[in-house]
Amino acid sequence: MNKIRVLIVDDNILTSQALYDRLSECHDFEMLNMAKDGLEAIEIIERDQPHVVLLDIIMPKLDGIGVLEHANANRRENRPLYIIYSAVSHENYVSRAMNLGADYYIIKPFDESVLAYRIRQFYMDSNTKPYAKKNLKINLPQRQKNRYDDELKILATKYMREYGLKAHMTGYCYIRDIVTESFDSYCQHGTLPKGIYREIASKNNVSIQKVERAIRNCIENVLLHDSIEKKPTNSQVICQLIEKIRTNN
Repeated sequence: MNKIRVLIVDDNILTSQALYDRLSECHDFEMLNMAKDGLEAIEIIERDQPHVVLLDIIMPKLDGIGVLEHANANRRENRPLYIIYSAVSHENYVSRAMNLGADYYIIKPFDESVLAYRIRQFYMDSNTKPYAKKNLKINLPQRQKNRYDDELKILATKYMREYGLKAHMTGYCYIRDIVTESFDSYCQHGTLPKGIYREIASKNNVSIQKVERAIRNCIENVLLHDSIEKKPTNSQVICQLIEKIRTNN
């Protein structure tokens, strides 16, 4: 089986080396020489033709946005997939990168096993149908998707318990479903997907107001004896749970 050629572009040598070492353990990956800035990345991309480029945003000489702009200006048939990994989560940077053709955006710190899974996921998808950047979708086999969702539910349950949420609470299942359904979108965009409460309400044949109220009551029960003046919103708590999963597993 042909290996997935992966290029890491990051000026932080310690970070890129640690990621390189971790991904090198994946037998289906072929790790190319690392690039420490955008100009070096362009040279390696032209020469070695990686399948996937893991690209930091903030770098000297030429940043990640510049690399994407160069890729757009010099389109070629065997264009690699670009996965942005960065500590920068500002919406302007994320939107700019995605509009320039980035396939995925993951915020540091992250679990390397999740990143490896995403690399395989996007590479598999790009090879099962004609590649069209604007319309790229994640299409997993149903069995694999079910297993992935089950793993997310297990992790959501773990961190919900740590937060103090109990299974008998009315909004418990709603929170877990939103965490599971929103995980990919949050990792990519840094926010919950629009309409997620409506989606969960429709799935359970109840009103959006009932979902939001049940989640609020669930959270309020946990925060009942908390002395902080400003309580976190429903969405803030759900995002905190997703962050727990993303950074600790």
